[in-house]
Amino acid sequence: MADVTVTEAGPHEKLISFEVAESELESAKNAAARKISQEVKIRGFRPGKAPRAIVEATVGAERLRSEAIDEMLPQKVGEVLNELEIEPATSPALESIEDSLTGVKVEVKVTTWPDLDDVPEIHDRVVEVGAVEVTDDELESQIDRFREQFATVEEVKRAAQLGDYVSMDISATKDGEDVPEAAAAGLLYEVGSGGLIAALDESLVGAAAEDVVGFEGPLPDGFGDKAGQEVTYSVTVNDVRQQMLPEVTDEWVSETTEFESVDELRSTLLDQMSDMKRRSVAGSFQDKALDQLVDEVVVELPEALVRAEMDEVFHRFSHRLEEQEISLEDYFRVTGIEQEAFISDLESQAERSLKTRLLLEAIIDLEGFEVGEDEMSSVVEMVVASSEDPERIRTLLQDDLQRKNLAGDILRNKALEAIVNGARPVDEDGNEVDLTIAPPVTAEVVEAEAVEVVEAEVVEAEVIASNEEE
Repeated sequence: MADVTVTEAGPHEKLISFEVAESELESAKNAAARKISQEVKIRGFRPGKAPRAIVEATVGAERLRSEAIDEMLPQKVGEVLNELEIEPATSPALESIEDSLTGVKVEVKVTTWPDLDDVPEIHDRVVEVGAVEVTDDELESQIDRFREQFATVEEVKRAAQLGDYVSMDISATKDGEDVPEAAAAGLLYEVGSGGLIAALDESLVGAAAEDVVGFEGPLPDGFGDKAGQEVTYSVTVNDVRQQMLPEVTDEWVSETTEFESVDELRSTLLDQMSDMKRRSVAGSFQDKALDQLVDEVVVELPEALVRAEMDEVFHRFSHRLEEQEISLEDYFRVTGIEQEAFISDLESQAERSLKTRLLLEAIIDLEGFEVGEDEMSSVVEMVVASSEDPERIRTLLQDDLQRKNLAGDILRNKALEAIVNGARPVDEDGNEVDLTIAPPVTAEVVEAEAVEVVEAEVVEAEVIASNEEE
């Protein structure tokens, strides 16, 4: 290690200089020659079979040497870091490489994981959570959702209100010319749903049968290349229809559900909703307990580490867009998010993700958490059993690196559990909240007799998900 020097290059960054002897390059040249002969067609030899001397004569000694350096450098850097017992947080960056009298002198910059100087106390913390009790309004809203499954719509002789359905004919013109693709007749539309054109709902409120309303607006996303073009809409109201909900009686309940009375339905719904709300609040409690600690983390994050995490966050986000077949350009256009704001949000997400990881790692060390062989085997079997390809997953988890990553996940889950166990949920008045989850209760709605339903025509439009965090 005499030919290796380490100097500090900034917070959590080191410059590491070392030499690669010419003798080490010689063995790397053989591998480089094989690689080059696969890529370069050499007359008289099959790909990958040309001798090193022939390859060198074909491409030149300098290229062969350069390829040899590229071939052996990653492994050499790894060996140096292992000997120095330095764990890089990102891929080492090559700063310089130059010939020396005895070989090649290399300098790389290595970013290391920061340590938390002050770890926030995880015990005896208080976290404010929302109410777990189901209100009367929430219960009535759920019952109304049951009723809506059996609702009918009836024509009314009055102006349209929010929540009504309007049968309408719609057309559009641009610069005095008809836009045929935007025309539809007998379209049934729920006023206030916001499901078609932004200005449509406002124009329909107060309109009665035979009224004609007009407004300006863009063509929706479903119009391909024409989407977003400003046009003039004309809407003729054919009739106004009101949704009619069935009355909640014992008879209706017994006909449409497995229950015999309104009281039985209300009681079961209340139990279900209480359980769901308590689960939701419990999940929120865990998030808030963690967020509270992360907010107290003070650490200087290396720029290279933040950039690497931003790349990872962006990769996950792009994957979600690809699954929805949405381009990044469409995402920016539809959401109205500027690129600068998007990048700033990525950076914030990356920094928070890194602080969360550093916090959990610090808690693991403080609490002395470990993963025993029996525990690891149990988790492996659970992961394998839940996989669609058990044998492939079992083979993957035999790899040391995969097992190390899995152990890291187990330890971080233990740290998160310690955070939750160390916190106490209270309401806004400081009273402790019981988040114990009761056994689930299941209600079944049976199929009812045929009910008159007026079908609505659906106009397809591309749905764009906004950026949650994500």
